Parts: sequence; structure tokens; C-alpha cells
Amino acid sequence: MRFEGSFAQLKERLELLAQVGTWKELNPNQYEFRTHSGGVMSWYPGTGELGFQGQPESSLELEQLVRGMLSQDGEAMPDARPIMENLAHAPEFMNMSFLDDSYADSELVLGFVGALGTDLKVVCQIVEDRLKAFRYTAHCIRISTDVITKIGDVPQTENRVERIDMYMREGNRLREVSGDNSILALGAAVAISQLRYQESKAEPGRNAYLINSLKTPFEVQRLRKIYAGGFFLIGVHADHERRSRYLLDDLRLTKEQAADLISRDENEKEPHGQHTRDTYHLSDFFVSYDGNLDALKNQIWRILDLLFGKPYVTPTFDEYAMFMAFSASLRSADLSRQVGAVLTKHDCIIATGANDVPKAGGGLYWPTRNDAHEIVDEEDGRDYKRGEDSNAMQKKEIIENIIRSLPEHCRDEVAPLIKNSGIKDITEYGRVVHAEMEALLSSSRMGVSAVDSTLYCTTYPCHNCAKHIIAAGVDRVVYVEPYPKSKAQKFHSDSISLERSRKGVFFDAFIGVGPRSFFDLFSVNLGSGYAVIRKTEDGQAVDWSEANAKLRTQMQPCSYIDREYMAGHTLSTYL
Repeated sequence: MRFEGSFAQLKERLELLAQVGTWKELNPNQYEFRTHSGGVMSWYPGTGELGFQGQPESSLELEQLVRGMLSQDGEAMPDARPIMENLAHAPEFMNMSFLDDSYADSELVLGFVGALGTDLKVVCQIVEDRLKAFRYTAHCIRISTDVITKIGDVPQTENRVERIDMYMREGNRLREVSGDNSILALGAAVAISQLRYQESKAEPGRNAYLINSLKTPFEVQRLRKIYAGGFFLIGVHADHERRSRYLLDDLRLTKEQAADLISRDENEKEPHGQHTRDTYHLSDFFVSYDGNLDALKNQIWRILDLLFGKPYVTPTFDEYAMFMAFSASLRSADLSRQVGAVLTKHDCIIATGANDVPKAGGGLYWPTRNDAHEIVDEEDGRDYKRGEDSNAMQKKEIIENIIRSLPEHCRDEVAPLIKNSGIKDITEYGRVVHAEMEALLSSSRMGVSAVDSTLYCTTYPCHNCAKHIIAAGVDRVVYVEPYPKSKAQKFHSDSISLERSRKGVFFDAFIGVGPRSFFDLFSVNLGSGYAVIRKTEDGQAVDWSEANAKLRTQMQPCSYIDREYMAGHTLSTYL
């Protein structure tokens, strides 16, 4: 259904709707009307398209009413009164399965993130094929063609470089114009709602929506707000050489074009640009694609088995150690960020570390219980007790001194250049001991050698830590979050290797279940999902099959307000 005209004209044609709900302008490209009964209509001025979603019965009645009104010049249909009465009242239907673990038809929303040149289409296809075993129907939503094209303006072109560039620029423009860096995630949510309506007349069911791909942390945060426990992000890692080869050989780009697009994709300097690098580490799962389809398929299958509650999937040591590194990071009170590290040998943890201020006698500051039974930090200890970050203060002082030393007539012109120079990346004036260093120091304090050990850290080591990691004899470093300021690879290319087969300390991107979902998916009864049962009452191992499995964390199509009402209604039946 379409309407060509202005918003004012549409409201005038649908004037009677004011009796059953309210209009809202979501952004210049989308207006929403929501009935009191839960039906939702969206209108997109750019295309004139009208979409209906929300509570199934209400959305159908709303569509019927609007269709009649638009065909009758704003007048309601002769039999419209019962429909309008329904739309004007909140629904009374209650699904009591929302209060227990019997609800089994939760939808699933999977987002994908990977640097430019990563073949995410292959990953989505494997996910789609595997979901069929769980009786789920997958729907792929491409941010470029299914969102940017619909809410933006992207000229048609056969040139692949121009097409990629235009999608990136239009995405940036939409974020800037709307003032919302999550606007493309909002578009993805609308696309999901429309797909649901087309497939099942707005009735939620065993549907999975695959969003390819997310490029900013704001998009991930927005989708987690909307879908909560029903949204998971899968980060796909492919090395720089493979991604470049894909752009050069498959898309026929030049080296200069490929290098420019990869750099822009990872971290555009403009505030509304793409920040794939910052988005990747927010993933719930990390998979690696090096061209081996069997290896990729096995990783994807294991992820879906976990999501659907397979009771016998347990963590690898890499997953366990990285979760412990994440746990160690939570004790940090650093003003900038929380980083954790774990040092291991022979699959045993020998030391942990976090980024925080050192204290005399060894180790870092911990809060302690005083005589009044209060848990407090020592005065003048951690940075927040001093009220400042010493590294930031020193950088500021250096920049101010340089600017003061310049002739007055050029200070205003040169100052921005100095402030945005490499000085901002200096880290050596901080009071904190970095997490990797603390793990190494903790090990040495206990008299345990770090030779041939593996270091797990939540963030790629800086160049200062890297030289000590090399000197300590560490064999392998596993990390999650990139650290752009690090010059480790540049300064120590003789001793750091990005491939296991080469000489040097192996710096290895983490692959597996990330710390974010570790607890919920591996705990059999303490996570946010239903409890996993591993044996029958007579002690036999439980049989598990994909066809009968249900998602561990169910995304219920109702709010906590609805569930409160259901709880009160249920209680009243008991009294």
C-alpha cells in the first residue's frame, strides 16, 4: 500500500485515526502511527510505502481500516465502528507461556560484523542452512540494499568501487542528518517487522533474521536495546591478506582502491563514519574464515548448538581463559578502560592481571574493609581518588608548552594540527600498570617462569607491553579487541608473527564464544535462559535433537508490563 503526498495530507486523509491512537515522527524519512491496541503503521515519504506491524490482530485491522479510508477520501467504511472500537482498546489476550519456560517459538536476530573484504555472504548461507535443522526460517537483511537504499538516496551504478563508496557515504550522511548513529539499526528493525508481517501477518514464530552487516557500535547497542536476549552478534575474522585478495581478485579493485576502502571501513575519522574495528569486539561469538568451508561450518554449527541449549557443549580452554581475562578486567578502576589478562601454561592459569595503579609491596590496589565495615579505596591511591588521569594531564601539558613556544601569529592555525598529532597516542605517562605487564609481574612474584606460556588479553597489547612479552619468553598471545595505538607489530616485526607457522611470538585473534555470552550459554542453571538438563531421573544421558530444541534465551513478544499484568491475573485465579 502506498500514499503519495505530504505528511499533512496523509494525516488529513486519515483524520479519524486520531480516535484510536497517536502519530509520531521518528525521523524525516519515517512517520509512525500506533493504535492503543498495539497495531503499528509506518509511512516512508521517500517511497510513499505504508507498512503495518505490531500486535497481529490489531495490525490487520489497522491495515483494513486505512485501506478503506484511503479509498474513500478519508471517510470510514460503513462497518468501521467495530474495528475502531477494537483499535482503541488495549488487548486482553494473555499467553501464560510467557511466565514460564514453555514458550518455544522465540524469534532470533543475528547481526554480523566483519572488516571490508570479508565474505559474510558465505557465513550467512551456512547459518541459514543450519537453522533449517531447528525448524527455523532464515531471512537475510542487507543493510546496504534493504535499509540504506530504502531510507536514503543511492544512485544506480555498475561500477563496484563507486557502489561501495556511495553506500558508505550515504550511510554516513544518514547518520549525520538524523543525528543518530544507530539509524541503520532502526531501519533493520523496521525491515524485520515488515518481513514478519509479509510472512506470517505479524505473528512471531520460528523466524531468524540475519543482518549483514553492522558497522558502528551504536547499531549494536540499539539492536540489543530492541531485542535484548534475542540478539546476538557474530564477528567474522579474516586476515588482511585474504580480504585484500578478495577485493582485488573477486571485485577487481586496484590496490589503491582496496587499501583506501579497507582503511575507511575500519575506522573513519568523521564522527558519523563507519567504525568496524570498534564494533567487532562487541561480538558474542568470534569465527574465523580462512577459505576452509568445513572449518567455518563446524564453528557455526557449534554456535547454534549452544544457542539452542545442547547440554554437552562445554568451553574450550581458549574460551575459558579469555573469560577469566575478562573477569580480571572487571576489578580495574582505570579512568579510561578496563583491560584484563591471564597467563597460562599447559592449560593451567598461573597468573592474572588488570590495568590499575601499583601499590608498595607488590601488586595493585584493591578496595578493603575499614574499621567501620565500609569497603573503601585508599586515599591518593587509584587515579579516581586523585581526580585525574596523569597520562592525559601530561599530554595536555606537552601540547600547551609547544603551542606557547610558537610565534603568536601562527598559534591558532598550528594548534589543531598539534592536538591531533601522534602526541595524543602517547601512553607512557600513565600511573597504571597494564594488564599484560601485571600478569607477567604476578607470575614472577610467585617464582613461576613465563617461558613457553600463553597470554590471553582482552585488548591487543601496546608496544610497551609487547617488548616485555617477547623478553619474558611468552609463546602465544590471544586477544579480542584491536588497539590502534599499538606499534607492537611495526617495532617488533622480527619477533612477532601473525601466523603460527612463522618464527616469533604468535599474536592470535581470539576465536570462539566471547566473554559476553560465556556465562549465559555455558552455565546449566545460573544463566538468563532456561535450565539445561543433562540426565534423566534414572541417570541416563538426555537425548538432544535439533528438531526438538528451543532457543536457550527466549525473546518473548511482550513487555514486562504485560507479564506483570499476566502475573496479577494468574494470582487472582488462585485466591
